[in-house]
Amino acid sequence: MTPFRTTLLLAFIFVVLGIYVYTIEVPTMKQDVLRETEAQRLLPFDYRDVTHLAYATRTERILMNRDERNRWRIVEPVEARGDAREIESVLRALEIGKISRIIQRKGQEQDSTAEQYGLQSPYVTIDLATPEYTESLALGHTGPLSSTLYAQRSSDQNILLTTLMVGDFRAKTLDTFRLKDILFFDRTRAERIQLQTTGQTITLQRGAGFHGPVSEWNFTSPVNAPADKTAVGILLMTLEDLTATGFIDSQAEKEALLMKLETPSLTATVHTKQRGHHVAFFKPVVPGEEAYAVTTSNDPIYRIPAHVLQDLPRETFHLQDKRLFGMEMGEVALLTVTTNGSQYTLIQQHEEWYLEGKEAESIDQQHVTLFVSRVVDLPAELPVSETNDEPGQYGLASPTIEIAGIDRKGRPRGHLALGIREKGLVYATGAGLPGIYQTRSLILGQIPTPETLLGQ
Repeated sequence: MTPFRTTLLLAFIFVVLGIYVYTIEVPTMKQDVLRETEAQRLLPFDYRDVTHLAYATRTERILMNRDERNRWRIVEPVEARGDAREIESVLRALEIGKISRIIQRKGQEQDSTAEQYGLQSPYVTIDLATPEYTESLALGHTGPLSSTLYAQRSSDQNILLTTLMVGDFRAKTLDTFRLKDILFFDRTRAERIQLQTTGQTITLQRGAGFHGPVSEWNFTSPVNAPADKTAVGILLMTLEDLTATGFIDSQAEKEALLMKLETPSLTATVHTKQRGHHVAFFKPVVPGEEAYAVTTSNDPIYRIPAHVLQDLPRETFHLQDKRLFGMEMGEVALLTVTTNGSQYTLIQQHEEWYLEGKEAESIDQQHVTLFVSRVVDLPAELPVSETNDEPGQYGLASPTIEIAGIDRKGRPRGHLALGIREKGLVYATGAGLPGIYQTRSLILGQIPTPETLLGQ
């Protein structure tokens, strides 16, 4: 046989073997692996297909259903929204659970064995249903390893050692599976906020831009003034993320508790385009215990951490734009600084700064920009007086430092006066806020001299 014919024959044999392996051996191997994998699975289902779940412990039975929009709802022992994250964490744990070993098969004597493995009176029984599948699983004692559990399926009554972890199932209660969110709104869609305290009503309105709501907020009562968008954002985040630590469901228990509660320390209503979201906050009945939140008469009374009440704003000052000066940096055309009998003026033209009277001399642009930004962004720290009736006792009749700003249209709009220094703070008044406040005294040491700005 010539070498060419030998090579051709070997090639033919190789092709035939390849076709055999590809069409016969590989599919057979895949089927074997699939059968082995399916045999190892504890429950052959996709957790997303489960529509009914019953979770029973030795003290309670919780029945949960999933609707056509994939929302979970608890139907027993109370009617309540379900927490999808908690419910589906249990289902995922079951889906990935594997059978490590079959301890005892159906038909063998099981009474003593079931008791030995904690399955005579299981600490958890889980019933599952999908449109095409039902199963019940009893969970018993922990196996030889902490990451194993003994279990028994109702479909075959086999006692199994599984890879389920006790931590995925232990200490689950009705409250575990309940949705703990109290308000249901998107803070980015909030348009108006109303706060009612014991002393005043505060209303905030979101600014409207060409393409919809913007991030700026303004007071419409009790004052007409800009709000601190960061503080308002934190308030909205706190309300949106408000979660319950417990629930009071029965009408009798709710009525009994409401008789013990005082008037609300704060009520908040967040208005979106669709509707208003209302919640009232109540202090603990006994100091040191949990506080309470009430939404509607049909909802439960929610237990919440007491510190939440401390973090909520109760005064206009907490939500106001606390910058004292009253102008934005880009609006300033002239900034006059008066200190200890001396005075100088800074001029801003085309985003460059000049010292009045020495326009030909260059000044440190970075230094002056930093200084002006500190002035315009200086916030009030503590309110002292709502009026400026007695400035003398705070050193504000003859201020230590006075800074005035004029805008590009020649209007005097910005003003800051600093008085007596006291314990790290200095008394101050400004065009941005009515009244007298204290601000950080660090600003006193950040006022440059003309010589400093000129680099002399």
